[in-house]
Amino acid sequence: MDLQDMKTYEKLGLASLYATEGDVLRELAKETNVDIRYRVGGHSNTPEDILWELAKAKEGFVRSGVAENPKTSSKILVTLFEYEKHLNKPNNYNIRAIYKHANLPTFAKRVIETLFGDIV
Repeated sequence: MDLQDMKTYEKLGLASLYATEGDVLRELAKETNVDIRYRVGGHSNTPEDILWELAKAKEGFVRSGVAENPKTSSKILVTLFEYEKHLNKPNNYNIRAIYKHANLPTFAKRVIETLFGDIV
């Protein structure tokens, strides 16, 4: 599939489509548009290596997609939390999304409660 000729709204739709395959999502993850990258991060077919990359994105909105993805692994969630924790201004939405994620280990929940109890 040639993404070069697609318009932004078409790429957004493709990144949201349930049937979009991992190879296409891998290409969409290279886009500069944060809305596209957010949707790739939240897509259940996104390959794990791409979730790792997006979890370290400078844009909080892109990291939100990874935090909301039900298939994000516990290791990625812990790494994502560590990243958020070390920012000058952690993204409160991301902290809450990580905290509520079903794959977050119990020990990490306790750390979040200790450090960000007022947020969660």
